[in-house]
Amino acid sequence: MKRASMNLGAFAVVGMLILLPIGALAQQAPAETAKSSEGIVHTVVAGDTLWDLSAKYLGSPWKWTEIWERNRFLTNPHYIYPGVQVVIVPPGPREIALGQEPASASGPAETLAAVAPPVEAVMPVVQPVAPPRVPYLDIEPADFVRAGEFSKEAPKGIGNIQAGRDPKVGFVDGDQVYLALRKEIPEGQLLGVYRVRGPIDSPGKRPVSGYASYLIGVIQAGPIRDGQPTGRVRKAFEDITRDDLISEEIPAYTPVRIDPGADGIPSSVITGRLENKELAQGDFVYLDQGASAGVAVGNVFRLFTPTGASAGAATTSVSGKVLYADVAVAVVVRVSPEFSTVYVTKSTQPFAAGDLALRGMGPK
Repeated sequence: MKRASMNLGAFAVVGMLILLPIGALAQQAPAETAKSSEGIVHTVVAGDTLWDLSAKYLGSPWKWTEIWERNRFLTNPHYIYPGVQVVIVPPGPREIALGQEPASASGPAETLAAVAPPVEAVMPVVQPVAPPRVPYLDIEPADFVRAGEFSKEAPKGIGNIQAGRDPKVGFVDGDQVYLALRKEIPEGQLLGVYRVRGPIDSPGKRPVSGYASYLIGVIQAGPIRDGQPTGRVRKAFEDITRDDLISEEIPAYTPVRIDPGADGIPSSVITGRLENKELAQGDFVYLDQGASAGVAVGNVFRLFTPTGASAGAATTSVSGKVLYADVAVAVVVRVSPEFSTVYVTKSTQPFAAGDLALRGMGPK
């Protein structure tokens, strides 16, 4: 910082904003919407949730963790107390100007003529360099949160829907329901609703058995009526039934940075998220390898099917004995120690449970 004519120049104190990029495959993650220099602070009223505030201020309810990261004093992100102030957007950059430096107390002030002006060096003009493009998975937040996962043990949850206020088999947005819960939940808290399939035996080479589970809706706990907890369906991706599992867990959207990983890690398709036998672009698929084998979020897997089931497709020798057709590309969106969930970004033809998956982009 230079001092000229005995004045201190203005300097800027800039607060960094935490940004979560929303990506698209083979594109750089764009920045968030421009923010007010004053920031945004919301005073919670009865019925507010981070899920709703995220929808209002960030454009999607599934980005609620962005707000929670800025307000970690909230011990339960799905239940916030009225009157609490929640920071939605931190304050932007501010400039603080300091006053003129006071004269020396030991003698008369220096005159301007006594100080030679500083000589500034002429700096060469540097052309700005665009940052490298970072590929992110192109997926909608509402699709991402429904990826689901495969586990050896059946998910437990805290209960299910016992009945509806109206006699119905399936429940949709706005329906009032009676809940059978194994723990006390405060009025206003959000709860996730999951569909569970299983046990499922993998037809692949590895003997794997377990359960597939994925989000199908969100319920907000209501008051106790006649000694029974109630709730209201806030979001239903599918008709919610009495067999579906209620949990305190609600997934959130996280941008997935594409990192193909080294070629290798052979695995098999256990099943798709849904019960369809033919899997293709846009499906979520569960693989029988996970973090313990080196799989990470953002890795790319190619999917193969035996050539006998893919007439006319180009063939690739995988094992040296059996020829397979390279039919699809998928990106890992969730990973556990033993299993991974992948999103099929491209397919040339359907494939099925039991088919081979191999990490990496393959020969160029």
